Amino acid sequence: MTASDSSFQYRALFEYKRERGDDISLQPGDVLTVLKASLKDYQEGDERSPKGWLHGTNERTKEKGDFPGTFVEYAGVVRQGLPVAKPWPRPVPPTPGGTQSSVGPGPQPPGATAAAWSLTAWCWGDDDGRTTLCLLDQ
Repeated sequence: MTASDSSFQYRALFEYKRERGDDISLQPGDVLTVLKASLKDYQEGDERSPKGWLHGTNERTKEKGDFPGTFVEYAGVVRQGLPVAKPWPRPVPPTPGGTQSSVGPGPQPPGATAAAWSLTAWCWGDDDGRTTLCLLDQ
C-alpha cells in the first residue's frame, strides 16, 4: 500500500442538495470517504481543513460524486488492509476416495483425547470488495 492509497473520512455538518449531475447530496451526520489521490494539489495537512470541492463516496447512500468541503469536518484516515476471504457457510463435502484432511490438533499420545475446536470468522467490507472489519470466534 502506498500513501496515495489512503483515504480520508469526513462527517457532514450541513445538508447539501445536489445541484449538478456530478454532485451528491448530504445530510448532517453522513460519513464521506475521499481517496487521498483525488485531492488536487494536496499538501500534508490539507485534509483537516478542506476548501473547494471534494470527490468521494457517501457511505450512507453509496453515491459517488462531488460535495463542498466547507460542509464537512475531518474525521480521520482510513487505511486499506489486505482483503480477507469471506467465510463459506456450507460444509465441505468428503474428499473423493475416502481420505479426509483436517485442520486441528495433530496426533495424540495413546489414551489422550483431542479437544474439538473450530474457528469462525465474520467479515464485513465495502462495495469494492475490501474487508474493513473481521470478528473471530472460537
